[in-house]
Amino acid sequence: MDKKYNNWKKLLRQIPVSINNFYGDPLIQWEDTVSKLQELKKTKHSGPIGIITKGKITQFHAKTLSDFVKSGLKIIVLVSISELPQFEKVGTEHRYENIRILNKYSILNIAYIRPLTPPYNTSQIILDKIFKKLSNVGAKTVVASGFRGDDKLIAEMSPDKKIQWALRVKIMTKDVYKILKDNSFKYNIKFFTRTSCAISYLLGDKVTYNPYYNSPNLVHCEELNCSMRNTCKSPTEPKKHSIGFLKFLGYDVEFINGNTNIKCGVNPDNRLKCPSCCTTCFMLNCPRIVVKNKNINLGDLTFIRFVSGIISMQPGKKDDGNKDVGVVSFPNFKNISGMQCLNTWWPYARVGDTCFDCKYCIEKYYGSNRREYGFPPVQLLDKILKLNNQQNVQISKKSIWLPSTV
Repeated sequence: MDKKYNNWKKLLRQIPVSINNFYGDPLIQWEDTVSKLQELKKTKHSGPIGIITKGKITQFHAKTLSDFVKSGLKIIVLVSISELPQFEKVGTEHRYENIRILNKYSILNIAYIRPLTPPYNTSQIILDKIFKKLSNVGAKTVVASGFRGDDKLIAEMSPDKKIQWALRVKIMTKDVYKILKDNSFKYNIKFFTRTSCAISYLLGDKVTYNPYYNSPNLVHCEELNCSMRNTCKSPTEPKKHSIGFLKFLGYDVEFINGNTNIKCGVNPDNRLKCPSCCTTCFMLNCPRIVVKNKNINLGDLTFIRFVSGIISMQPGKKDDGNKDVGVVSFPNFKNISGMQCLNTWWPYARVGDTCFDCKYCIEKYYGSNRREYGFPPVQLLDKILKLNNQQNVQISKKSIWLPSTV
């Protein structure tokens, strides 16, 4: 039994984790951020660790992060670059300097050009300025994405109807995309339209950990000359031991061996005509895990994909705008709560007391009283063991108990 749980630990350690990416900021909550990194180090986490910030990274911060990297943690710092003084109280110039400092300490980093918010930061002049500044500080990788908020948040920003539509559906228009692409080639900065693609590229992986290999036209793999485009293909089967682990957690899953060569025909022009979410696609006959449980969230589907390494879906299941869409709830262990997974990350976060008070922040509309989200993924097995000991219950139909040490 110990061997089985060690295999499951390995799967959990590979999950991509973001640190303090809720209300607050990893730098504002620096002591807590360091504490969480120490926990991930202690649990031998092997997957990507994202730190997304608008704050000022000092030599002290960089040295601390560098020490964690040297210890084996795969940290990637995503520096928010936005040029939105209309909506942000925090300054701009230090963010570019962050990249210079991170490069000095050999810490992987991404210039996160977002939220693209028309018309405030999407003009040729502003985007040209952003890339010139990024080039001056040695930026090597850029991810750019649009903005999506609820109706109330968008109304506060007072856009006209055309811009309101672009904000709501998180569309990057053709003209903005062309400016970004042209500048990326001009300054020799790798440009990605999806975070997971950039993360995987920086870590030297051959395939993105989100299933955008199924939709190359949508994410512009060829146009952007992605270094992974010749190797980034759908896995042919789930990770070893993952199906057994998922069933242990109570998920009713079935692997369907579909067509590994099938590609999605959706592109940015017709994205709104597709009813499915890309990362939980139920439209393609590709290799996939079908989840049959009722009352499953996108968070569950994302968790299943993180564990199995292959797309997970349920017919008709998509993002319905519910604020709890990313919640993960294990069918056999309902008492274990506080997990979320959606699209790119397993959040491991403390809800801060303060933030940078950006006008477009959607977190303030959630109204949750929860202070802590997530934990090092491998600790899930410890929580199950604790639950087993507290309730003195059996954990499988075969009356197999967890070992004394997980």
